Amino acid sequence: MKKWHEERNAPEPGTQLCTLAEIPEGEVKEFHFGENIKTRFRMFIYNDGGTPRGYMNMCPHFDVPLNVDPGEMFTTDRSQFMCMMHYARFNVNDGHCTDGPCEGMALERIPLNVIEGQVVISDERQFEGGQLC
Repeated sequence: MKKWHEERNAPEPGTQLCTLAEIPEGEVKEFHFGENIKTRFRMFIYNDGGTPRGYMNMCPHFDVPLNVDPGEMFTTDRSQFMCMMHYARFNVNDGHCTDGPCEGMALERIPLNVIEGQVVISDERQFEGGQLC
């Protein structure tokens, strides 16, 4: 599987997405890049207690978005993300699949920084061997 930044219509490092305040704690905000629905780049940010976690909105099992309806990507108890197509479950804090057809795989993480309250896509190279938020 390609890295997120190799995908068609992927946003460039430095792209400002939103303010962290726009995403309530424990919620997600989705973003789409590209006009053609077939090649649209989909991602979302999860507000993990004030730490933004960025993920491609693509199930590693079959390359489909996790959700059908906006923001509806959680299990019933909201403790994990869930693919609505395959019912795979993913940890919210690291994207690893804990149950389903892609168990052991993970959602593709997108590195983020918060700069003066703005959530910004980081340069992938900054995080090689380091920690991403």
